[in-house]
Amino acid sequence: MRLFKFTLAISLVFVITLSAVFYSRSSVVTAIVNNYLTEHNSELTCIDFEVNNNFDLLITRICIDSPYAEIELIGSLVEWRFEPSKLDVDNIADAISAINIDVATVRAKGDFQFPENPTSSNVKFSELPTLIRKKINDLALISIPVEIDIKTFSYQPFTNKKTNKQTHQKANKNHTYQGQFSANAQQLAFSLANQKNESVLALALTKNGDEIRASLATDLAKLRPFLVRHQRALPLSLSTLLLDDSWIAAGKLNSQLDWQQQTLALTNQMTDFSFEASQGFSSLGPIELETTLSWQTALVGETLQFDFTHKDYQRNNIQLVFNAEKLLEQLTAQTVDQQIINVLTDNAINSLTVQSLGSLTIDFAQQSIASDSLDIVSRNLYGPIKLSLNDVLFNFNDDPAITTNLQKAKLSLTGAASIAQLQPYSRQPVKVSVIGEIVQYSDIWQLTLAQGTAIELAQLSLPSNKSVIEPIRKSQQSTPNAQPNIKSLISHWQGKVSIAKNDNQPQSKNSESVTFALDINSQIKQLNYPNILKVDELELTTKLSGNIEEITINTKVIADDVPIATAILMGDLRHPSVIVSAQDVLLTDLLALKLKLPVELKLIDGNIDYHLSGQLKNSDDLLANPMILTLTVQDVTGEVDGTWLQELNWQQKLQLQNGEIKSRPDQTKTSSNLTIAKIETATPINNFSTRTYIDFSQDRLKLLAHNIRGHLLGGRFDIPQVQWPFRKDLPVKVALTKIDLEKLLELDKKQGIVVTGKVSGQLPIQYDGENFLIKGGSIKNVGDGIIQVYNNPAVEELKASSTELKLAFSALENLHYHHLSSEVSMADDGYMLLDTAIRGRNPDLDNDVNLNLNLSYDLLGLIESLNITEDFESKIIKGLYP
Repeated sequence: MRLFKFTLAISLVFVITLSAVFYSRSSVVTAIVNNYLTEHNSELTCIDFEVNNNFDLLITRICIDSPYAEIELIGSLVEWRFEPSKLDVDNIADAISAINIDVATVRAKGDFQFPENPTSSNVKFSELPTLIRKKINDLALISIPVEIDIKTFSYQPFTNKKTNKQTHQKANKNHTYQGQFSANAQQLAFSLANQKNESVLALALTKNGDEIRASLATDLAKLRPFLVRHQRALPLSLSTLLLDDSWIAAGKLNSQLDWQQQTLALTNQMTDFSFEASQGFSSLGPIELETTLSWQTALVGETLQFDFTHKDYQRNNIQLVFNAEKLLEQLTAQTVDQQIINVLTDNAINSLTVQSLGSLTIDFAQQSIASDSLDIVSRNLYGPIKLSLNDVLFNFNDDPAITTNLQKAKLSLTGAASIAQLQPYSRQPVKVSVIGEIVQYSDIWQLTLAQGTAIELAQLSLPSNKSVIEPIRKSQQSTPNAQPNIKSLISHWQGKVSIAKNDNQPQSKNSESVTFALDINSQIKQLNYPNILKVDELELTTKLSGNIEEITINTKVIADDVPIATAILMGDLRHPSVIVSAQDVLLTDLLALKLKLPVELKLIDGNIDYHLSGQLKNSDDLLANPMILTLTVQDVTGEVDGTWLQELNWQQKLQLQNGEIKSRPDQTKTSSNLTIAKIETATPINNFSTRTYIDFSQDRLKLLAHNIRGHLLGGRFDIPQVQWPFRKDLPVKVALTKIDLEKLLELDKKQGIVVTGKVSGQLPIQYDGENFLIKGGSIKNVGDGIIQVYNNPAVEELKASSTELKLAFSALENLHYHHLSSEVSMADDGYMLLDTAIRGRNPDLDNDVNLNLNLSYDLLGLIESLNITEDFESKIIKGLYP
């Protein structure tokens, strides 16, 4: 453009001089003009002119040679503003009305270079509005006194070997451009086309006082070769970029400018824009970018606004394609956290679609940049990923260089991704929805998560901790591959996360810089632990507060509408203290959770309290951590494997550590912790009580019961200690007190046999590894009793067989005894032998009776008649049978 201005200025000087001496010969004109051109190292090399009947000056041909170019004007017409009679040498310039040129040819002779403007190059970003207004106001002051119209011009840029090596390859073929130019005091029009008559640039400008309107249209692919040919006239950074053959750009730009009352308005449209860069252009490797973009720009005062709200702008999409591997290499070089790089590696993306909605406002006075809305969309193997940013605010500083600082932004992120850390649990992608806001305060960054923030996992299979499930597997005979599984987990998050901005704090305190205040609500659908439990819906309501060094996590657990636990984590998150507890949980509600139990339970009442506490120091093996579990079962009534229990109460404190479960030692020194008001068997047991001790270690379960006692058969029994599995060196000593013989005989009632009275004694039961034995047992009467044997068919048969038996059984028909004792033993055949001595008197015979009897009783039949629970019964019977 400056070359054209120089050419027009030279021509105008020439015309004025020529007009002054138009009546002279061409040699005189040449001498006068050359005298002026010499100052500019230029000269007039040809001229041919005449004056027509209207006194207009017709210049058929004129040639000018300058250091910059050779200029040839063909068919120039100079029109006058005044009548010829009013022309004067002093007002020749004012008298020219118009200059019309048919053809102008300009051939550049060298690289054209303009001196740098230090004022413009040193302008700060915040001073941009002032610079824009100054440039436009300067443009408004420019006035062209003469109408100039160049119907067509031809322009050939300068080329040389050095330039040919550096310039764009396509720009080295035909470098001739043509176009049109016209200008007057109010309007300016300029158009430029290449050798194929393809439009390169078109500019139209209209002035009305201080107001300016202009339109600009250009084809970027056609404009670049032209700019390359004038690289020395451009800033070094721009010329270097243009000369880089590793990129290609195409597209058409149309812009409308309106300047009124010191306000700038621009309407812009970029059509079919594309940008392609090869490997060496960017650290991202080969990239491609496509867009059709429309927007309006307004400069009012110190505010510059880019508006994308028009309905025709809703398709403003910028599509970017890049190399994902190069992106990861760049992030690695910038020491980005490895976990972030791993996520990007597992969810490779190689394209982005960016859409700007609303407006973008730059406030130069406040040094801020605000954006209404920006959508960024990409896609990985699992579907689209969309990030929406709204109400975004940046501050910027341009001293010494431009830097930006995010102040606040509302965000929305949706999509699915693969997370390597979750691969052991699920092969399905994680669905993420984040809705929130990030704000920078003076001392913290604060992230607010709003309603709608959620994380969803599907088809979860939970690896089981071996030390936890091994005893369950053994007791349940579950398959080795049985694992807990979940159909879906949806976790909703709300609250705030604050991050301190103090970058100078010690590394050890970095964990304290992140503070949480979150509400988390999670729903688990169809939790299934094979052979143990099945829950249709598990809900966890969590409140999380504090920092990693001092965290508090409070969670309430509800399974199928049944509150089953409250869990609290406190302290350092890396090794927190844990409390899991529940109170007054109805056992009937728990049984409704489809628990798979080793025995069948049909309960009508009862509740359970539990309290688990400890510290998690080992996250790999949970049972390696020291834990204390307190269990309290109260008022249990119902059937347990077919046996009716009434008012069962049990308390037990257990210690869990290193994969072992043991009752606390002090439990053996206290009173009974298991009581049952009534056990409904063939022989009801009332007021049963004992003190229990549990020991699971080395994959073996051991149960101990101390001070077992209860009431049955009108008396009671006491057992100091029982251990299961049974030991050879630890006999079970059963003490019987005041057992009612009449009630005992009711267990196996025989016709014609009546026995009254009560007995007490000791029955030491031993286990030899296969069978139960009784050695050295004894029972003795407590008080007097009666034995009556009559009308018994078996006895009558015995009496008929022997005189001695007849006398003995006759004495037993009404024996009032005062002494009854037995030595009791039991061999491995399951029959109990009683060496019995009876002393008393038969009042009907009026004589004393002394009997020594050896009785054998089927103890196995007695145990079966007691209807003991199937599990315990089977173990006893197995020990009795050889």
